[in-house]
Amino acid sequence: MKSLRILIVTHAPLSPEFGAGQMAINLAEALRNQGHDVTLWSPHPLVKKVGQFQNTRLMRLKLESFLQSQKPFDVIDSPAALITRKVSQSAIIVARSVQPDILYLISSLNDTKKENILKKNIRILTKLFYIFIASFYVIQGWKRAKYILCLGSLEMCWMKKWFPWWRNKLSYYVNALSKTEQKTLAEIRSKRSKKVVDNTRFIWIGRWVFHKGYDDLKNFLMNWSRLRPQDSFTIAGCGNCFEKDELNSSLVKCNLNFISSFKRDELPHLLASHDVGLFTSKVEGWGLVLNEMLESGMPVFATPSGGVPDLQPFFQEELKPFPASLESITNIPINIRDLTDYYKVFDWNAISLKYLEMIFSSFSLV
Repeated sequence: MKSLRILIVTHAPLSPEFGAGQMAINLAEALRNQGHDVTLWSPHPLVKKVGQFQNTRLMRLKLESFLQSQKPFDVIDSPAALITRKVSQSAIIVARSVQPDILYLISSLNDTKKENILKKNIRILTKLFYIFIASFYVIQGWKRAKYILCLGSLEMCWMKKWFPWWRNKLSYYVNALSKTEQKTLAEIRSKRSKKVVDNTRFIWIGRWVFHKGYDDLKNFLMNWSRLRPQDSFTIAGCGNCFEKDELNSSLVKCNLNFISSFKRDELPHLLASHDVGLFTSKVEGWGLVLNEMLESGMPVFATPSGGVPDLQPFFQEELKPFPASLESITNIPINIRDLTDYYKVFDWNAISLKYLEMIFSSFSLV
């Protein structure tokens, strides 16, 4: 098999702290292990205090400029919105999704703020304009790409429904943790108690935005606290949601702990110190926190979004529908079993082999 020169573009900073950046790093490492020459590139740092539309334009220009300074690539893997005409003429193009861009854009209209009607209408009109332009960039990128690589089977089903003329371009991949992180979580899993304790410690991890389902989470917390006041809840990685969303008043009777942000290396302790995970996203790219919670031996109550359909076959007992019920909490098993079959699929080396198979299937690059 010929060694390929591959460029992986991410719109996020190249850091494990960012989901898209983490995926790019893991994919690049796996492809290098297969003997390929892989370059990772991000347009960051960007100009501060610039709107989203200007940022996207700047990213596109910076990518074109970067390509002019490099030797030719065999494959360019990029978010669809950054695939300009010049980029598409440079190599085999893979429009790899890291999030359902259009659905995220539509979902952003539901984020509410306290403001007068005029300001609210102006904000909505501004968002609609940005959604139109951003969606145009994404669709344009899909059209220019040789392959559209969806994140998870759920996104691919959505693409087949709404863009059936691109069915032949479509494929999907799954998300996974690095081997080092998987080993760390396996150790946590092996030390778990075999049943959920009476004072259950729930954890929810995510940004405090509408598509993460914070409204459903709040309703669950308030209802559950009336039924089982002895249980506790941690909301982590939510930024300053405590002040922004007036959680002081709406959830004052809940036994809550807020962690506005945490470092990546603090995650194992966070998972080990909780019993049950909550995942409430309405729209989700994948939700790597699902893998993290499940691999740490934690049962998870989840909405059917992101990676849930792809993870369900491997965690039929541990991955349950959100919201939880009293009966489901008392009867749910704790996952301390071997995950050999799961690791065969949710592994970046396995993901990279499928990735390469997709590329080599249509091109004489062997």
